[in-house]
Amino acid sequence: MSATDDGVRADALTVCLGEFAEAAAEVLGTPSECREVVLDALNRCWDELRWVGRHLEPYANDPAEVYDRFDSARASLERGLWAAGGAAAPGDLADRDLGDRGGSAPDDGEQGHGREDHGQEDDGQEDRTGQEHAGPESAPLRADTSEQGPAPAPHSLPDDGHVAPGRVAADGGAADGTGGDGTGAAADGSGPDHPAGASVTGATGDRPSSSGDDGPGAGAEAGSKTEAGAGAGAAGAAGAGAEAAPDPLAGFADALGALEQKLLAEQIRFLPRTPQSAGLRPEATTAAARIAATWQRLHMALLRLSAPACDEWRTQAREAAAAAGLAVPAEEASDPDVIVPGLPQGLYVAQRVRLAIPAPRIAAESVAGEIHERLGISPETVMELPSADPRLAWAVRAEQALRLVDLDPELQVAVFPDSRPACLESQAVRMSYEQRLNSLLEGAASAVAGEWPADSRLGTAHSLDMVLGGLMHKRPAAPDSWWARWREGVSEILDPLARSAGYERVRLPLAQWKWPHVEAYAAEETISGVGPNEEPLVQWVVWTPLRPRHKAERNEHQGRVVVRPPKGYR
Repeated sequence: MSATDDGVRADALTVCLGEFAEAAAEVLGTPSECREVVLDALNRCWDELRWVGRHLEPYANDPAEVYDRFDSARASLERGLWAAGGAAAPGDLADRDLGDRGGSAPDDGEQGHGREDHGQEDDGQEDRTGQEHAGPESAPLRADTSEQGPAPAPHSLPDDGHVAPGRVAADGGAADGTGGDGTGAAADGSGPDHPAGASVTGATGDRPSSSGDDGPGAGAEAGSKTEAGAGAGAAGAAGAGAEAAPDPLAGFADALGALEQKLLAEQIRFLPRTPQSAGLRPEATTAAARIAATWQRLHMALLRLSAPACDEWRTQAREAAAAAGLAVPAEEASDPDVIVPGLPQGLYVAQRVRLAIPAPRIAAESVAGEIHERLGISPETVMELPSADPRLAWAVRAEQALRLVDLDPELQVAVFPDSRPACLESQAVRMSYEQRLNSLLEGAASAVAGEWPADSRLGTAHSLDMVLGGLMHKRPAAPDSWWARWREGVSEILDPLARSAGYERVRLPLAQWKWPHVEAYAAEETISGVGPNEEPLVQWVVWTPLRPRHKAERNEHQGRVVVRPPKGYR
């Protein structure tokens, strides 16, 4: 088979895997038997991958960058399963009962054939009938006890020894409300840093307790010794037996959640039913926290829709808030710079991001000092720069970009021309993005301040455009969305630099792009989009495409676009 054939097949597999991940995410977001099958299959996949080591044969012969990507893929799968309750926490692998592995890590003599042994019967003595879809675990998940004291007592397990996510109640206890010891301990025994324990610990990692730090049992024991302890124990018992007072905000929190689900169901082209960050999202512990989180997610999602659809859904959100007695301030409802309106009673503070920058010097003056430093300017020198100096616009847009990343966990970015977009919810990706952005800001500012040749200034500015304006979503936003207008605002910074170098920006509407345009103005490393064949060929501009004003010249400043999936892929 030729290298070309290998590349074609690899590209097709990449597209298929992307579609599989998106469909599987929707299945995993809904409690069902299918969800359990998918979880178990992914669990077995991860269990096969985890025995591969860089130093082991034959993997030691692989290129370092290939193994790094493999390790990254394996870690991502582990984190996802960990959050879903389908895999052990890091550091717990040696404690797991792995059937014929005897619950211990393989010794040197076992590493070479561990993958072949995995999942087989132990000398015919272990009955695996009816366990075709069971995961490799036969013990409940346990937290790392290095910092949090002894792990809680395990639950009594199902017959197959596998703790299915559906058997864990919303508060972290077993589905029947009791653990194996009758105390109702968390099924996964995870600590506050365990993603699957978010519903138990809350956002701060503090476990709720009705009678002190050590729970009801400790309060009762203390009560037998002192009057103060008895009072605490009685209060704890009363709190455990009485229903909590209804939260007056709970109704609005539920209404917002229903509105968000309705939005995701109707706008499937632009919004995935199960967002990528859903598994990593900390669970809100109060109605007020639920309201703030849902309100922000909802309005950030609306920025991806067309302008009429965005306005319609924002109106529905305002009406829901008004019906709950939490009317959005009128000035915020009509302010075009408000991307997330505020809510009264301190529930949410409005978020503003300006699309137009009519006074660049004034806007750049208040930007964070770190960005000023990267650009070689300061609040004092900003007012002395010409209003057309690109450093002013770069300062404003850079601060906006970092703020948008904070507000929207679904954002992706490709930090190099040939890299694939990665979700900025990952701290590693976020750090890489910020480092790359800072580096490009310094380079572009140096070129402008140092009066480099026109083409060199354009080159550094164009590289900056790739990262500064390259924020995108897995499902590209609508061509007339807020995000499209923000992207246009970043692209237009290049216009004067392009003119001085004999170039111009390609201003072709997305709906008019054809394959000849892609070949002429975009780099070969296009990004696969989503949707049926009725979608426009080009769905998003990731990197602003430029072209020489004299057509005979070679184009040294191509861009990068998101292209509709190949025929047959949806």
